[in-house]
Amino acid sequence: MGRGPNLVKPLEITFTVNEQTGWYLDRLIEMGVYGNTRPEAARTALYDHCKLLVAQEKMKMAPAVEGSAAVRVAGS
Repeated sequence: MGRGPNLVKPLEITFTVNEQTGWYLDRLIEMGVYGNTRPEAARTALYDHCKLLVAQEKMKMAPAVEGSAAVRVAGS
């Protein structure tokens, strides 16, 4: 079953990292689950870290998207 349209509007963010951070991004790419490019690896790592902070209750979950069929989780 295919997914419906993405209701979350994209937000472009551009930034520069140092060589060490580039090295870490390259290691994430080599792992094969973080994407095939540095921007993909950075986006996936940031998203995963946000999920970790939510799970640790150090950050609140993002508000639901208007019109989304997503199920609300108790306490969020």
